[in-house]
Amino acid sequence: MIRLLRQLPLPSRLLLAGAVLIAALLVLFVWIEVSQNREDLLRYVNDEAATLIETMNRGGEITLLANTELEEALIDRLIVAARLVDHLGSHTQLSDASVDEERRRSNLGAVLVFDAAGRITAASPRMERDAAAAPAFDELIEALRGNTYTWRIDPALILPGSGDTLFLLAHRRLRGGMVAVGIESAALRALRMRLGIGRLLRDIGKNPDIAFVVLQDEDGILTASGGVRSMSAIADDTLLLRALRSDRAHTRIVDYDGRKVFEVVKAMHQENGTVLLSRIGLSLERIREVQQRSMRRVIILAGGLLVAVVLLFGFLITRRQFSALERRHRRMRSSTDSILENIADAVVAIDENGRITACNSAARNMLALGDALREGDDYATVFPDDALLLEHTRRHGAIEYRELQYGASENSRILAVSTSVVRTPEGAVDLLIAIARDLTEYRQALEQLQRKDKLTAMGELAGGIAHEIRNPLNAIGIIAQRFQHEFTPTADAEEFSALAQTIRSEVQRVNGIVTQFLEFARPPRLHTERVDVAELLRDSIRVMDSRARAQGTAISVIAEANVHAQLDRNRMQQALLNVLSNALEALGAGGEIKCVLCRMHGRIALTVADTGPGIPEEQRSRIFNLYFTTKANGTGLGLSLVHQIVSEHDGEITVTSSPGAGATFRMLLPDSST
Repeated sequence: MIRLLRQLPLPSRLLLAGAVLIAALLVLFVWIEVSQNREDLLRYVNDEAATLIETMNRGGEITLLANTELEEALIDRLIVAARLVDHLGSHTQLSDASVDEERRRSNLGAVLVFDAAGRITAASPRMERDAAAAPAFDELIEALRGNTYTWRIDPALILPGSGDTLFLLAHRRLRGGMVAVGIESAALRALRMRLGIGRLLRDIGKNPDIAFVVLQDEDGILTASGGVRSMSAIADDTLLLRALRSDRAHTRIVDYDGRKVFEVVKAMHQENGTVLLSRIGLSLERIREVQQRSMRRVIILAGGLLVAVVLLFGFLITRRQFSALERRHRRMRSSTDSILENIADAVVAIDENGRITACNSAARNMLALGDALREGDDYATVFPDDALLLEHTRRHGAIEYRELQYGASENSRILAVSTSVVRTPEGAVDLLIAIARDLTEYRQALEQLQRKDKLTAMGELAGGIAHEIRNPLNAIGIIAQRFQHEFTPTADAEEFSALAQTIRSEVQRVNGIVTQFLEFARPPRLHTERVDVAELLRDSIRVMDSRARAQGTAISVIAEANVHAQLDRNRMQQALLNVLSNALEALGAGGEIKCVLCRMHGRIALTVADTGPGIPEEQRSRIFNLYFTTKANGTGLGLSLVHQIVSEHDGEITVTSSPGAGATFRMLLPDSST
């Protein structure tokens, strides 16, 4: 890792260090924020708990006060009911029926009327003074001796049928005896459950965030919310003792029922001087959940930041490696492109879909396609006849070497083509590559060399034969001359003279041919000079102009100015006259000869084109051969001599022709214009 870090450039290392520092600071900030949030939550819970217990204490005090008031109102109601029964008895004789009617009307649990002896004279419901209830009745009577009424709760006084105990109030009658009225214990308990402080605690305890609510004194629990089975005693708990002796709320975190609980404790003071202790336990589950969520977020954030740092580190390493690979690829591609562009052979590659993926300038120039040959083009569209044999290679495999002719006949090229196949690891075709070499100039040069060697050999042979012919030919000429001047025939003198003259003229004609052979075999040494080629061309045309007009042939000239070459003027004019003469003979009558002079690829191109019948294909390769002629009286020396003269000037001569489309002779000569 350290080695990889050292390989990174300084800006990348600084960026990575900054990212790590930011990640660490962010994690620290989040951790502090979570801790602070926990403290804030605890303070919030403490404030809420203090408010809640204060509210509960106020509610408890009000509830206890209301219960006291309720009991007093209940006593007043029972006193009124007892006095009403006593008043009713002062006017009529009380019976069970009248007492029962009054009980029902006043909604009481029981009405008992006692005489001075303590006997029940009327009752509803009917209760007998049995041995079990006698002590209770006696106590009631005894309690009333010094009081107007008494409040009595005694389990010995049980209602028949319901089995419930009675809460009785006994009122002393003016005539002696007493009236006891009461309500059932169940009704009083139900009332206290609806309106008492126990109901308040149970209602508060139903909140899911409250673990317990307890009201206790020094003796134990007075009332509590549901589920509370036991709590610590005040005498055994220091915090409870402090809370009992103070007016403020005390808080702590304790274990309750296997979980952490936030407990708040506060004293509740009664009007009678009694001090009770209110205890509320608030669940910390939500705080714990908030903490856990915060911790999870911190962990996720830290993990995410760690992953981001790792990814950033990986990205920087990958980017560096990618940049190195990209630079290497650019260098390699540049080298490959440079090599591809600078090789003389044409290179064309296609992919498995037949799209051209590579082509160099040599291919565009050699195949004369220019911008029509581009990467991304469809090979079948550019080469509908599969000129580079790539489709053939796809079907039949690579081609090691094959020569073919490319292009139209007048501008055709001879190409040597080899192909190869690049396959994927699975064996499928990935690339098809064709390499083509232009053999046209090589073949032309070879043909020129072979023709030159052939002409040289034939010229030397002709020279030797001509030398041997000339001696007897001269002798024949001398003899014919002597016959003509020294002898006079006795008969047919005119015929003799004519025959002698014919012999002499034919000897001279043959001697001229022999002289041409000797000149061809032993051409004179060139005497070159700087020649204006356009002027030389026009001079040659002027020589042939009268002949051309005589047969109705038009000769036109297109000549570039300031074109000079080192030439033997007489010899080159001889070559031009031979070419023009052949063109006039090919045309016969009418037609046109067009002469063009220009620079081409660093050389001078001198072209003579006619509109004659053209040269058959089987003759085109032989027209520069010595003694080859298609004329009845031709010697076969004219074009051979032209080829010799052009070759002596380090030039080339070519011919292109199609039957019926005329012939074009092109002489390429060194350019010395500069």
